[in-house]
Amino acid sequence: MILGIDAGGTNYDAVAFEDGSVVSAAKRSADTDDGFETLLAEVVEKVDGSGNAEVDRVVVSTTRVLNSAVQNRLPDCTNVVVPGVGLSPELAYSGDENLVADGCVDHRGRVTEPLEIDGEPSHGVVAVTAKFSTRNPSLETEASESLDAPTVALGHESGGALGFPSRAETTVANAKSKPVFESFESSLHDALDETGIDAPVYYLKGDAAMLSRESARTTPAHTLRSGPASSSLGLVALTERYAETPSLTNAVCVDIGGTTTDVTLVKDGFPALVDEVEAGCISTFYDGVVAVNTTAGGDTRLDEDGLTGVRDGPAVAFGGPSPTPTDALHVLGAVSEGDATAAREALSALGDPEQVAEEVVEGFVSAIAESVRSLEGHEDVPGTVVVGGALADALASRLADRLDCISDVIVPQNAAVCGAVGCAVASVSVRTHVHVDTARGEMTVASAGPEKVEEVETGVEYEEDEARELVARETAEATRRAGGDATLDEIEITAFRSFNVVEDGRVVGQITDATARAEPGRRKR
Repeated sequence: MILGIDAGGTNYDAVAFEDGSVVSAAKRSADTDDGFETLLAEVVEKVDGSGNAEVDRVVVSTTRVLNSAVQNRLPDCTNVVVPGVGLSPELAYSGDENLVADGCVDHRGRVTEPLEIDGEPSHGVVAVTAKFSTRNPSLETEASESLDAPTVALGHESGGALGFPSRAETTVANAKSKPVFESFESSLHDALDETGIDAPVYYLKGDAAMLSRESARTTPAHTLRSGPASSSLGLVALTERYAETPSLTNAVCVDIGGTTTDVTLVKDGFPALVDEVEAGCISTFYDGVVAVNTTAGGDTRLDEDGLTGVRDGPAVAFGGPSPTPTDALHVLGAVSEGDATAAREALSALGDPEQVAEEVVEGFVSAIAESVRSLEGHEDVPGTVVVGGALADALASRLADRLDCISDVIVPQNAAVCGAVGCAVASVSVRTHVHVDTARGEMTVASAGPEKVEEVETGVEYEEDEARELVARETAEATRRAGGDATLDEIEITAFRSFNVVEDGRVVGQITDATARAEPGRRKR
């Protein structure tokens, strides 16, 4: 059995998932101190009534880093760069403070100049990136050991296929994300321990693939767009399972949350991806799902002018302090759970409650429809929309009326916990860079987490199919280190080049550079 957990800004959702079906589901407010513990206890107890159901894996999506980034609540970071020769260090200035260190690793991975850092970081969060560190990480490792900083992120751990400036920028993003992610992770794992759940834990990346706990701790900026990635995966899986849709090839997915609404694009049965994901004060060169976010959710505060884009807490119908679109839906009779009388009284302070409610809901739906239309900047909008979130049933038909381009609107069973379902069906995929230099007799494999450095036979000249097999094998192994189980047939080589090394007029070896990954997808369970 797999536990999927979607930790949003408003609610924590969880599902127990087995044999392709949702066995149990639970939802808890993110505003409570014991949200995780009560959520986990409830979802496991619902499976068989004992609370002792065996859990094989826990997969989590979280918006904690994203929310901190867009609200400018990430810590300041000192960016230490080791540019070597031939590159202006300013190209890699991505920190709140930037320090340039002496030292050099050449393009073959040889240290040609020792490390020397002039100055001490002003911040406790530090990123260290050296040019060509993916071919020899020793200068970055040496720097991290010499710096007195509680939080350090290293460039060779951030991404093997990235060039120096983009790797520095991504490493700064990981460094700034680490304290926020570690705080979230600590509270989750305390709750898992408290409820007796002992299983491997994985985290969903923004590209809709998952990472092991250790890899996610190393590169937490991967969780940007984790929320829309999980909801789109879940809505596709739920539609195919429960809505009698054999294959949902192309669609728009709409996840109506309490704080925001995420709109994502599905192509060929999987969320469409873009590169260079950013949020607020950080930028990365990681892939992420195509997503449009609108600051309108079921708990968005209302005033005389309508939606404010701010969440004060839950709806008044659920004990909150301010009227919201959820309260408006209570007044219109579209939502039954909660205190409808309290909702009506809250909207009465803004005018005639029925009129206010109708205007609010229409404005809410219009904002979502505009987000759907904005996807046309990426690709043609498909004719099918799948809606998730607690308000999906209440708003789906109104949304359909607003969108002339839509031919079909689907609200699958368990749509309210679609993000948790997306976690449960995710698979592991990590971008891996393999560099083999047989003239030096060395191979480096950079993926998520610490780099692997290994000796190879000196002077060997691989045939292309042999080199590609080596790349696929190392990528599959890197995927397993990140918590996956990819076979060689599931490895996709996205970039490959190989050439001979000539010294003194003779071939002394061969260099192979390749980037590969396990093909992203969903587990068919």
